[in-house]
Amino acid sequence: MRQPKIAIFGAGLVGGSAALFSAVTIPSAEVVIIDTARERAEGQVLDLAHAAAFWGHHRFFAGGCESARDADIIVITAGVGVKEGQTRLDIAKTNADIAAQIASRTKEIAPNAFYVIASNPCDVVAGVVHDIVGGPRERVISTGTSLDTARLRSLLSEELGVVASAVHAYVLGEHGESALIDWSGATVMGMSVDTFLARSGKELDHDAVLRSVHNAARNIKKGKPATHYGIASGIGRICQAIVHNTDLVLSVGIVHPDIEGVPDVCLSLPMVINGSGARLLAYPELVPAEREALRRSARIVKDATDSVLSHRQENRLAA
Repeated sequence: MRQPKIAIFGAGLVGGSAALFSAVTIPSAEVVIIDTARERAEGQVLDLAHAAAFWGHHRFFAGGCESARDADIIVITAGVGVKEGQTRLDIAKTNADIAAQIASRTKEIAPNAFYVIASNPCDVVAGVVHDIVGGPRERVISTGTSLDTARLRSLLSEELGVVASAVHAYVLGEHGESALIDWSGATVMGMSVDTFLARSGKELDHDAVLRSVHNAARNIKKGKPATHYGIASGIGRICQAIVHNTDLVLSVGIVHPDIEGVPDVCLSLPMVINGSGARLLAYPELVPAEREALRRSARIVKDATDSVLSHRQENRLAA
């Protein structure tokens, strides 16, 4: 069997952690870390090699863009972070330009690669990458609200006193402030959330839960410079599902033909991830208020993506 190759662009905290989780979930994988600061990539690889000595993995490498040749999966974590007072959408043009440079070079040397986009705003950046590489929509995947959903399930696990795996609830839409929780489809121990609350005697403030999900990153950054374990774990699981063809269900984004009347927009819904990429098997059943919230989220991402694409087109014409 051919050894899978994962090329990770960005040697920061997210990229380094993603390399570790990818290697843990796919022990056979060759993991290449690529960064404009080669020394930083080499430092990550050396540290990872020392960690891997405990469990036998020895296929971490540092390299330049050419090292992504024939990669099966290209992970993009490179970009600037969100600073205090900014939103993810504020850094869209900068990070989209970085991702576009990567995609423009790798589409020629790794024509069959899947793309996993974690650079913020990941939905907008994924839309730009898909515009550049073309091909099936399923092959360019935004990490989307997979992390938001993990945060939601962790929070509900604590609030309701059940293990997170007993909670089936998804955050939909943008990985950002317009995201929404699909409460009408959420279940706990096989029961609707309302039924569980009534029978368990517990209470839950839906609005407070959504605020906590939105504020999770901000709260983490009060104690450390950046969030990285959660998103890196999500990247590892997406890569594992692709390589092992596992039909994993996660809330990730692709460029959908239409979401609530908004065309060609990258937005997160519960998607099946396997060796063909990420695809939507069934559109979630939403109540009218949820559909309107999803439409609003889609419009925000669509407008931001169109703005970035227009900016890129203007720059090309000016050049």
